Amino acid sequence: MRSSVKYSIGIVILLLLSVNARAESIYHEKYYPDGSGPFPTVIALHTSGGFKTVKHLIRRYVDDGFAVYAPDFFRKHGITLRSRMDTFDRYRKDIENELSGIVDIMKKDTKVDQKNVFAVGFSNGGFWSSYLAGAAKVNAGVSHYGVWRANMGREWWNRYPMAYFSKSSAPMLALHGGDDRVQQLRRAEEAWEELRSRGAKLETHIYPNARHAWDKRKSKKYPYNAKVDKDSHKRTIDFFRKNMQ
Repeated sequence: MRSSVKYSIGIVILLLLSVNARAESIYHEKYYPDGSGPFPTVIALHTSGGFKTVKHLIRRYVDDGFAVYAPDFFRKHGITLRSRMDTFDRYRKDIENELSGIVDIMKKDTKVDQKNVFAVGFSNGGFWSSYLAGAAKVNAGVSHYGVWRANMGREWWNRYPMAYFSKSSAPMLALHGGDDRVQQLRRAEEAWEELRSRGAKLETHIYPNARHAWDKRKSKKYPYNAKVDKDSHKRTIDFFRKNMQ
């Protein structure tokens, strides 16, 4: 990581009012490398642990020359770790619209290269990077230990995030731990098979001994894996650069 690169931060809460009752823009923070841009830009999407779980990862993307938008897609709906499954069911359509709205804001930002906007998500956020790539809202998406079966004990009619994907979707990279006990690999592989059957442009990489949330340095629940953390970030940046216009 190039620690010499400085960055600036903007924190913004936008309230968009319209006659068609369109939802207000959700809370988000934005970060830029030094310079005037425009920069390729990443929307970084947090885990079920909330907005704080993505904050420690932002600097590394800025160091690699990307601007970063980081939305808190839990705050508006009062979602917590306990109620996280509401993300994929009760509030799914709302969050789809809200994240699409953030991408629209990104593409109007003069410091953002609107031709090169990407998504990266972690666990719960991996589900939403899948949405943005599946709906071709971004150039490409990456999922780190992402949610690939969102219904957890519910009926299998819930086909998301797989149903987002088609031949017209943006490329997707799935990075997953072979020893992930939260999002089990076999479930992820079932989802990946469905994506391919839908014609999606999918790449995958499995870290055989890695568990869930490998980038959490201070977690008491998940073991930090420095090697996987470093490699997964490199693969993410390489994938974004491969899909730049």
